[in-house]
Order: sequence, then C-alpha cells, then structure tokens
Amino acid sequence: MKLIICKTFSISVLFISLAYAEEKKYFKDAKYFEWGIYSNKKKSLCYAITKPRKSEGKYDIRGKVNLLVGRNTRKKNENFVAVDFGYPFKKNTIVDISIDNKYFFKLKTFDETAWTRESDIKQLGDLVIKEMIKGNKLVAMGVSKRGTITKDIYSLRGFSKAFKKIKQMCE
Repeated sequence: MKLIICKTFSISVLFISLAYAEEKKYFKDAKYFEWGIYSNKKKSLCYAITKPRKSEGKYDIRGKVNLLVGRNTRKKNENFVAVDFGYPFKKNTIVDISIDNKYFFKLKTFDETAWTRESDIKQLGDLVIKEMIKGNKLVAMGVSKRGTITKDIYSLRGFSKAFKKIKQMCE
C-alpha cells in the first residue's frame, strides 16, 4: 500500500513539474524582418528580439548579444527595453544607446544587460520605444568589466510592426 501511495505521489509531482515547465516555455509567434516575436503560454510576457547587424570592438569572444523589447502584463502592461552585451559590466555601470544619432539614452546595467526596467526609470522604456518606432538604427555602446569597448548596431526595420504585435498579444 505504501508503495502505491509513493508511486502515485511521484507521478503527481512529475505531472505538476511538467505542467510548470510547459508554462515557462516561450513560443515564437511571428517575425518582422529581423525581429522575432515570442510569448509565454499565458501571454503574460511577450517580447520582440533581434541581433545586431554589426558589432565592433577588440574582443575575442562574447556571449549572447541582442536587443529585446518586452511587455509584462503582470506589471500593468509595463514595457521595457533590454540590451544584452555578452559580457559582464562593473557594478553601477551606465551604457549609452542612441537612435539615428538624434536621441540619446543612458541605461543602468545588471550583470551583462542594460535595461529600462529599474523602478526609477519605468517611463524611460516607453520613451525609448517611442523613438525606436520612428527610427531606423539603434547603436548600443558599452565597456566590459575588463575595459573592452564595444559598439553594436541594430536595425529598427520592422520594429514598429513587431511592437504592435506584442502589444496586441499581451494586453
């Protein structure tokens, strides 16, 4: 009898774990030029992501480098922008991004990412997104913990449609 209860419990835990893992997966919903659109099953987090068209700097190897714009419905449809640089930053580092060399923004960093999701700059995400919708090119400049300077250039072609899609999916 104890063996049957133990097996039943183990199988229940397995199914719950599988269901939880399934919820954490993200599914590709669309693509607009170089922007891939993803969402989780519940549509509580949707994002558009792209890789740089060009990267400059004197480095041998970097981790993932991309630009992501997300929408989180669990936080009152909060929009955010995140730039993965592929290397760690020194603590309290600020990076510069520019759009069409006309609009300039400073983003806080955490680990290998610069983003607009800090509580004191939530409106910054919406402002950056507004200019990205109108823009053609975003340039992200950073300095690694070791002092390596990098410049990543992203195309904004298709971003307007991509952002419209993630807003529609995650209302």
